[in-house]
Amino acid sequence: MVQFDSHTTAETVAKAFANEIKDKTVLITGVTLGGFGAEAARVLALVGAKVILAGRSVEKIRETANHIKKETPSAELHELVLDLGSQQAVRQAAAQVLEYQEPIDVLILNAGTMCTSHGKTPEGIELQFATNHIGNFLFTNLIIPKLLEATAPRVVTIASVAHLWTDIRYDDINLEKEEKYDKWIAYGQSKTANILFALELAERYKDKKLLAFSLHPGGSLTSMTDHMTTEDYLRLSDGWNPDGTPKGDWIRTVEECAANHIVAGFDPSIADKSGSYLVECQVTTDPQHLQPYASNKVNPTFES
Repeated sequence: MVQFDSHTTAETVAKAFANEIKDKTVLITGVTLGGFGAEAARVLALVGAKVILAGRSVEKIRETANHIKKETPSAELHELVLDLGSQQAVRQAAAQVLEYQEPIDVLILNAGTMCTSHGKTPEGIELQFATNHIGNFLFTNLIIPKLLEATAPRVVTIASVAHLWTDIRYDDINLEKEEKYDKWIAYGQSKTANILFALELAERYKDKKLLAFSLHPGGSLTSMTDHMTTEDYLRLSDGWNPDGTPKGDWIRTVEECAANHIVAGFDPSIADKSGSYLVECQVTTDPQHLQPYASNKVNPTFES
């Protein structure tokens, strides 16, 4: 593996793997300008990928597309409206993808929600688990045929260090048995599910040459933190810097965080490590970064 690290930028990685990226069709979910998905889309377009920008809002998709076009006027970009919080909307988006002429070479499941107050989807599923896992699970499985048309398809699932906080509450996905709803437990179990999903995809499609990876991108102050309170920041950090940002070694720039997306999607040296989890642009099995319950397909029942 090329030796990237926590301070490598997405653009650096994209240029290193330009030959692998050029002319590939990449579908990225969650592309709000200023976030990881938008930065990944920018650098992929910069080196010649065809990028499908998927998100809930047409306005936000176009804002990101316009930003990319200013830097790369020749960028080939396409729009896809995708609301992971509604299974009906997911099915509608997937149906559009299945009508595409070209295969999907790489699917980057970047979209999600974090730290929201308690809520449920129209299907009655806790909002964070439904959006971060169920929506991604359903969308990926529905568009598998377009991935399998590609020569060497990959699926990249954006998980989180938050999986360290909890296994999946298999007997209480909606956290209704809890005395009080804990938004971080809700988020954490959805991220554990993301990792296990990548592990199962890797196993299930290994004979079809589909590779799957999950990763922790690193923490950064994007729109994903909009729901966080001062108490939430204190839970994650060691206090405050003079500029008002939280202290701690978990803070990265958006450019550094998105580098993980590009490594997982295109690094040829990890092709024999399908199912792996990446942190700071490196495959890891270190228990400090990856809980055993998220690295074992035979997942133990959660015990509180």
